[in-house]
Amino acid sequence: MDDYDRMLSLDRIARENNLSTEQVKEQLRVYQQGGVSNSMANPIQNDVTPVSQPSNSPAPSSQPNYLQDAHRYRVRYDPSHDGQSRQANVEQAILCPHCGAPLGIPAIRPIKVTCPNCMNEAMFEN
Repeated sequence: MDDYDRMLSLDRIARENNLSTEQVKEQLRVYQQGGVSNSMANPIQNDVTPVSQPSNSPAPSSQPNYLQDAHRYRVRYDPSHDGQSRQANVEQAILCPHCGAPLGIPAIRPIKVTCPNCMNEAMFEN
């Protein structure tokens, strides 16, 4: 990597992580030496509090995140004749609860969906 590309990469990383380029350079130097920087050696433990969820809350996959304008999403997961007939029944679009990819589904409930992007399976009941 030449100096210009390195400078651009450091700047991008600094902006994405709300750091200065000098902080990124220092962390890179420490990482290359195989150590841990002082800012990473003493993490603050009090800032993180676990969030407890009520036991009666539904699983994330049971509440789909519907997308408007389902016709805008061209669902072409399976080129077989069977897949094309299923794709013709697409009436709604939702987001995969695992990866956020848009999925076209029919209005039939309950329905089990396997995301072609992350291959996780979700069951939608409403």
